[in-house]
Amino acid sequence: MRAYTYIIPVSLLLAGGMAVVGLERQGGDGMTVASDQPPRNPILPTTPLPPLPPLDLSDMRLWNWAGKWHGSNWTNGMSPLPWMFDHIRKGKRGDVELFLDQAGAPELAAQNGTAAASRGLWEADVTLPQLRDGLVVAPLWLYDAASKDEVDFELAGRNGLDVTLHGARAGGMGQDQFRLFAGRDMSGERHRFGIKLDEATGYVEMYVDGVRVYRWDRGQAAVFPAKPLKPLIEMWAADPNNPGFVGWVGRWPGLASGERLTMTVHGYRYTPLP
Repeated sequence: MRAYTYIIPVSLLLAGGMAVVGLERQGGDGMTVASDQPPRNPILPTTPLPPLPPLDLSDMRLWNWAGKWHGSNWTNGMSPLPWMFDHIRKGKRGDVELFLDQAGAPELAAQNGTAAASRGLWEADVTLPQLRDGLVVAPLWLYDAASKDEVDFELAGRNGLDVTLHGARAGGMGQDQFRLFAGRDMSGERHRFGIKLDEATGYVEMYVDGVRVYRWDRGQAAVFPAKPLKPLIEMWAADPNNPGFVGWVGRWPGLASGERLTMTVHGYRYTPLP
């Protein structure tokens, strides 16, 4: 994470129907530079946004890579719980439920029926599960398997919402991460998560409920995606024997018999940029 301290709100404006908070920021060298980054705890609107279309799982079948989406069904090397296809199911009114229990965890990944893109706005309307130490909830993230480029929303246990870029840089892979809503337990909250990417122009913007909560520009970010990306939605229990995971999200305590954590996706949409 870069050594920036956010100071002095300077403006509040609307851009393309999405709120943007302007600030200045202070670099690690003490220099104050112009920025439009929002604060770590942005104020979110209370008025619901218009609904998104339902997430279309009509052609999702086990091992059908031609479909739009597929539920993973294999070992997760970062977790004591495997990914399980049957932990994703259609709910009421077009909702999709992803649940985690003692047997496994859900990962929903776009497949060949969903085109990768390097320009666009991805949005998911999600009710978060009951959060706890050691639980990683990714209500929306983008990925390219070949390059390992990522743009992530991740709830880090009950520690807050992390927004992160992963990608290649000189000497190997790197990341650029920022924590929002630090210390806030967002259990059971419903939010619309949005990722706006324009690789050609060179920026990534992260939105929560239509409010821009973070932005990276290629010239300032430690890494930046260079390949077209596809969306994923998932949650998993971090390996409690991995000190890095424990330091990030806390130690996973396990679940009681019959206990289940459920994340509900109410809608999803990809919109190409003009």
